[in-house]
Amino acid sequence: MKKNRLNLSIWIIIMMAAMIVSTTAFAQGPGQGKGMKKANAEMQMKQMIPDLTDDQLTKIKSLRLETMKLIIPLRAEMREKKAHLNSLAVAEKVDWKAIEKTIDEIGAIRVKMMKYRAKLRQDIRALLTDDQRIIFDNKAGSMMRHGKKNYNRPRMDAPCRR
Repeated sequence: MKKNRLNLSIWIIIMMAAMIVSTTAFAQGPGQGKGMKKANAEMQMKQMIPDLTDDQLTKIKSLRLETMKLIIPLRAEMREKKAHLNSLAVAEKVDWKAIEKTIDEIGAIRVKMMKYRAKLRQDIRALLTDDQRIIFDNKAGSMMRHGKKNYNRPRMDAPCRR
């Protein structure tokens, strides 16, 4: 009798554990590995700009790569400045001049990044036909306005690989 109860208890615990594990696994949804993200960036660019030729796509990828090479170090520097700003903000004795200087430095980095992105956008526009440019301006403009809310948009400064 005790053995049956023990077996039943073990069986119930195993079933509950399996249900918890499967529920958590399904709740996370399908993952996007590196290969999926690479293909996804190219597909999104093709969806965003209709009738892209292979030559246009290659040039756009090249422009995006060049821009990424400029932006990645700036992002790292901005993260460092933000961490430094946090350190200054929680210090025992607050140094307002240092805080203001760090905020100005972060702002200068953001300005540089925005300029690089604006140049990339204009360089991409120069590669497009009139019809493609109209669609690009409408779609890219609306995606830029939504900012981080639109997670599925192809980022202008994200690397696009084939």
